[in-house]
Amino acid sequence: MSDVPKYVELKKIPVSKALQKVGKATSATLVKLTNRAPTSVKQTLKMMYTSNKIHIGDYEVTKRGKVTRVWAWGDGIDAKEPPSLRHREEFVPRPDEAAAWLRNPI
Repeated sequence: MSDVPKYVELKKIPVSKALQKVGKATSATLVKLTNRAPTSVKQTLKMMYTSNKIHIGDYEVTKRGKVTRVWAWGDGIDAKEPPSLRHREEFVPRPDEAAAWLRNPI
């Protein structure tokens, strides 16, 4: 999904028109398609999302292991977040597993 479709030319076109042509795309793909700055594309996506012009169509795992949103054109129901994002385990320190050099009275 993150690859730029070959049939779309790289121009200085608006983000909304690029997303309409492609249908679904990540923000990184839209940066490549529109030849705009990443912050500009993300601000435009945020504005279109709050005005209900786009929705989250899916989630995709990047090459580095991060989960990113795949934006879809039109008013629709957002895809559910993957469980790995919703249920993050919090760090709980355990004094019984402290390093040997710590003076642990337990």
